[in-house]
Amino acid sequence: MSDDNNAPKIDIDLSYLSDVANGSTEFIIDMIDIFIDQTPLYVKQLGLAIQEKNWKTVADISHKIKPTLAFMGVIKARDDMEEIESNARSLENLDEIQSKFNDLEIICNHLFVRLQQLKKELQTKL
Repeated sequence: MSDDNNAPKIDIDLSYLSDVANGSTEFIIDMIDIFIDQTPLYVKQLGLAIQEKNWKTVADISHKIKPTLAFMGVIKARDDMEEIESNARSLENLDEIQSKFNDLEIICNHLFVRLQQLKKELQTKL
């Protein structure tokens, strides 16, 4: 179904998470699990809010997702989410929000798969 050649390049840097975890592999796995459990719902809610042009909700949900992307070390996606939040709050460049979201949705879907792979790799170290 998915062609890895079309997958976006996702740079995941778990060094911040590792620092916070004091190197605890269990903690890192738990945080990956929380991210994978919660973030898809937030992304779905964000997409609905964008469709409804509910800019306050778009800003609020973007604000909620943004730090989790930073925590997982996906800085480009975090920066894009910050731009969505900023545009929604200021009611500026609203026409760019859908396009940014479409890109982010693709990145997040690949990110979830990649984090599952990283989780499996980490579990072998337990």
